[in-house]
Amino acid sequence: HPDDDRYRHLIGSTVRLPLIGREIPIVADEAVDPEFGTGAVKVTPAHDATDFEIGQRHGLESVVILDEAGVITDNGAQFA
Repeated sequence: HPDDDRYRHLIGSTVRLPLIGREIPIVADEAVDPEFGTGAVKVTPAHDATDFEIGQRHGLESVVILDEAGVITDNGAQFA
């Protein structure tokens, strides 16, 4: 959440996704409830409607690993 001081210093930086080495951005969004759990959530724009909306607001890449037939694409080939 943009008003959560605990994570303000991280907003705008990136972290490396260990499974594939992809750099992913840290963003703040009002959809996150800072009073619930840690107040931090992961966002996977291609997997969930809320995540998709957050991704759109922040210009996040939406990596699709399944085609319309349910077959793993080149984006997910290492996990096939």
